[in-house]
Amino acid sequence: MRKLSRREFLVIGGGVAVTATVAACGGQQAPAPAKAEPTKAPAAPAAPAAKAEPTKAPAAPAPAASKYKEAPTLAAMVKDGKLPPVDTRVGSEPMVIKPFEKVGQYGGKWRSGLLGRSDTPWLGRTMGNDTLARWAPDLKSVVPNVAQKWDISPDGKEFTFYLRKGMKWSDGSPFTADDFVYWYDDIIMNDELTRVKPAWFRTAGKVGKLVKVDDQTFKMVFEAPNGLLIKNLNGQGQFFPPSAYMKQFHIKYNKEKVEAAYKEAKQQDWVAYYGQKNDQWLNADRPTVMAWKVVGALGAGDATQMTATRNPFYWKVDTEGNQLPYIDDMQYSIIEKVDGITLKALNGEIDMTDRHITTPDNKAVFTDNKAKGSYEFFISKSAFECPTALALNLTHKDPGLREVFQKKDFRIALSHAINRKEIIDTTYVGDGEPRQPAPLDESPHFHERLAKQYTEFDVAKATKMLDDLGLKKGADGMRMRFDGKPLAITIEVAQAFEPWAQQMEMVARYWKAVGVNTTVKAMERSLFYAHKDANDHDAGVWTGADGMVVMMDPRWTVAFSGESLWGVAWANWWNSAGKQGEEPPAEVKKNHDLYDKLRETADETKQKEIVKQILDNAADYFPCMGITRYYKGYGIRKTNFKNLPNEVWGWHLCNSPAQTMPEQYYFEKA
Repeated sequence: MRKLSRREFLVIGGGVAVTATVAACGGQQAPAPAKAEPTKAPAAPAAPAAKAEPTKAPAAPAPAASKYKEAPTLAAMVKDGKLPPVDTRVGSEPMVIKPFEKVGQYGGKWRSGLLGRSDTPWLGRTMGNDTLARWAPDLKSVVPNVAQKWDISPDGKEFTFYLRKGMKWSDGSPFTADDFVYWYDDIIMNDELTRVKPAWFRTAGKVGKLVKVDDQTFKMVFEAPNGLLIKNLNGQGQFFPPSAYMKQFHIKYNKEKVEAAYKEAKQQDWVAYYGQKNDQWLNADRPTVMAWKVVGALGAGDATQMTATRNPFYWKVDTEGNQLPYIDDMQYSIIEKVDGITLKALNGEIDMTDRHITTPDNKAVFTDNKAKGSYEFFISKSAFECPTALALNLTHKDPGLREVFQKKDFRIALSHAINRKEIIDTTYVGDGEPRQPAPLDESPHFHERLAKQYTEFDVAKATKMLDDLGLKKGADGMRMRFDGKPLAITIEVAQAFEPWAQQMEMVARYWKAVGVNTTVKAMERSLFYAHKDANDHDAGVWTGADGMVVMMDPRWTVAFSGESLWGVAWANWWNSAGKQGEEPPAEVKKNHDLYDKLRETADETKQKEIVKQILDNAADYFPCMGITRYYKGYGIRKTNFKNLPNEVWGWHLCNSPAQTMPEQYYFEKA
């Protein structure tokens, strides 16, 4: 099983039924097509008696007209007896979507690129986005999706979810509450598959319970209020598995065959074998509820692309009763370098993307090539705190480096040594403003001190602070650690997203200027993650996190998850209830305790107060540093790629652009 995220989310009001009448793709979710009532023929006037005629067998009744329409390829399969009728495939309660611009046209292949095989987030953002609940396009509310509605008890401890009647997996098998019961009983409560229970499913230190009510209804019940559950659920991806399919790989149900199979597959154990079979990107046979079904899996070896085709049992229709998705196929080219994706886009071989290549320094060449590549721009408005967050590893395995890194004044001095304006001018064509990782100005949680402290470029101040700490210089002009060994820092950078390597080379130059010997090591993303997860890094770089709702992913203010580069060992300790990692100091524990309190608070006003305390503490502790606010983002789309809003919030926790519902995108035919 793919490891579940620790991301946490803010509260939905208690005691209110939330129904599927919410904004979708810029418009309101439309009512389902009205059910046709049978009409009665008027009674014929009485006729005079006539000579009896021989009786004829009554004509066979015409087949009932379908309420829904479908793609021509699926209609042909129905005609050939290879698929059941569309009415039975979409279920009796399909979700009805109002297209952003207009009802689309069937057909076409959406081409985009993956930056290596580890670039699976782009898969989730474009086709793996049908969660139990999901974000509205403006990110201001959570709306129904797989669950057509839910009820929340007044005390915030009990959540009742109502599934869609007749909904099916992509293989035609029923999608019911039993799939969630299996997830709870055989995955979450199985200590081999889930050693650390997901934090979003715990309150007051205890794991919640899942109870089946009927085939379409189940409850999640908690010991204490779970104020973050609803927003959390739409960040968890498709945590629910196809139980009928997955039981064949679970040792509880198929012990002898599973043991033989994982050994034959040369897997470490049955857990690894199960996880691979449950990975929808690696296993094309695994059923899904997504709009597209993987047919060419994200394999190893010399595979150059991953492909998917429409799910014939998809459970969404448009306002005219057309089964979604409009687009037939998805094609993801696997490319190892960003420049390769850029070249494909310039050649017109990318239909839509706002990932990796749409950087400020690329905009000029994309502008010059618009006519040749037959594409246009759309606005990608980032909801991230910042494009570059830089953290020293405060839990470093080397005691000498740890001692230096944990000095707050050392971190402040390095921040003052950075010439942010020069970096902004060089790498973002002047589009930026010196900034630390902090909530955006548009956020109700904006925290000016956290955002702007220690951003002044002041070499003299940085030098004095380092001198005052007692970090003496050696004969080469570089400083020594407190233990007398040379002080040297390697900043590890993944080859993804931003011009991080270029930026960090500039940072290394600035830090050397104040006597801190610094080098930069660029590496493939999976290796970067391996180093970070093993706590083997000196320093690392990633994007800022949630800048709007703030506490859904507070990786830079709370030692929250493995993404908290500044305190991975502390995050592991917290997430495992002290069974793994390393116990953090009191200053770090304060925000752990506050976040636990936040998760169990259902009152939004009180939540906001707790968030402010967390941000105040982070500003006091200063665990990491940034470079700039986000630049004005953009994406590219082919000129005939329609139903994509011209302005899209870019945000990892809503799987952007998933909140705009890619299933209703289409290619306009000439």
